[in-house]
Amino acid sequence: MFYKTLKLLFTLTTKAYFRSITIHGKEDLPPKNTPVIFAANHPSAFMDPILLGAFIKRPLYFLARGDIFSNKFARSVFNLMHMIPVYKAEDSPGQMHKNASTVEKCYDHLGENKTILIFPEGVSKTERRLREIKTGTARIALGAEEKHDFKLGLTIIPVGLNYSNPHLFKSDVLVNFGKPIIVSDYKDSFTKDAREAVVQLTVRIKSDLEAQMIVIENEELEKTIENIETLYRSALRQDNSEEAKGSQDFKLSQDIVKAVEHFAQHEPAILIKFQRDIKAYLDDLEQSQLSDKQIRSASIKLDVIRKFAYFLIGFPFFLFGLITNFIPFKLTGIITRAAKAREDFVGAVTLAVGLFVFLIIYGLETWAIASYTNNIVGLFFLISLYPAGLFTINYFVSFYKLQITFKYLSVFVRKSDLITRLKTDRQALIDELEKRKADYLEFTKA
Repeated sequence: MFYKTLKLLFTLTTKAYFRSITIHGKEDLPPKNTPVIFAANHPSAFMDPILLGAFIKRPLYFLARGDIFSNKFARSVFNLMHMIPVYKAEDSPGQMHKNASTVEKCYDHLGENKTILIFPEGVSKTERRLREIKTGTARIALGAEEKHDFKLGLTIIPVGLNYSNPHLFKSDVLVNFGKPIIVSDYKDSFTKDAREAVVQLTVRIKSDLEAQMIVIENEELEKTIENIETLYRSALRQDNSEEAKGSQDFKLSQDIVKAVEHFAQHEPAILIKFQRDIKAYLDDLEQSQLSDKQIRSASIKLDVIRKFAYFLIGFPFFLFGLITNFIPFKLTGIITRAAKAREDFVGAVTLAVGLFVFLIIYGLETWAIASYTNNIVGLFFLISLYPAGLFTINYFVSFYKLQITFKYLSVFVRKSDLITRLKTDRQALIDELEKRKADYLEFTKA
């Protein structure tokens, strides 16, 4: 009951926290009555298990750092949250022997057709690359199958977590579920040489996991790739495609990474010149306080009547949402900043703190309303708080976008020559990218 309640609350919270959540590949997930290990990359500490726990329908059991189970109360709470301690020498010196019972617990769960979430990297770091994969996932999977004479039917699902920025409120995330890895396929290899089978399966997990991620091995190219994504990805996207925008952008980013790495290796002079040109364009945008989206748009649609009606009719709902959500929103920010969380914990800490702060404040507000009216009114008030908060955020965003539009029009009227120059510079960059795309495609065909 505790897990289901927490799952529901975190589902609502993540939907409010992220601007968009795209889930791809869920149709390939095994049926409910089969054991599964989800093996995911780990860019954002607690955010990753929260997100997957919220959107994977089956109850998940999580492998987590053993040092956080240090006291009895923490252990009891974490057990209710389906967390299983795993001990590492650097975090829990002298505790490594306890991993034997952790492995046995994993075997038991998988033997009961349950699901386990493992982060094979073993550490969390916010970056677009996969760190070294540990062998623990493969050892647990093969050990569980061996215990059941390789008739368990265990599968490993690689999961790629791709955030635009996990620590930024109203950012985007794409969750990619890869094709199932059938563990029993490694039976013969395991029978011949168990250690070699573990290595083979680990290599397979790494390969399949990287296919579900944006992987940038060369850190020096990361900023260039981000700039090209900003400038060019929208031009490549097919507006008439049935595929979700997040999935399209993911595949386009993978192609952009490959192309940039190709030019870095084979034609570095071309890449260096382009890096300089795109940086100059983006610097001009920043100094002008404009966005690339404004420059690339052929025209600005004000849609005055519809927007005026939205802001006028929506104002009372916005005001209600602002009044009822202002205190918990501000309080969440204050507590999160005071916590001074590590970079890869910021988003998760904000989300978790927000969940409990909003619950407490919502409870107090509902109690106050019910005390002055009645329980029925209090219940309707409570139900209205979450959608009112979401509407208020959308109202703020819409108003901000309108401000940006008027700002652009103001610059256009006062400095039309600047806008013309920026459009010309942008088109020159697009033409260069189109040319290099053709060169790269010709190279890949050859």
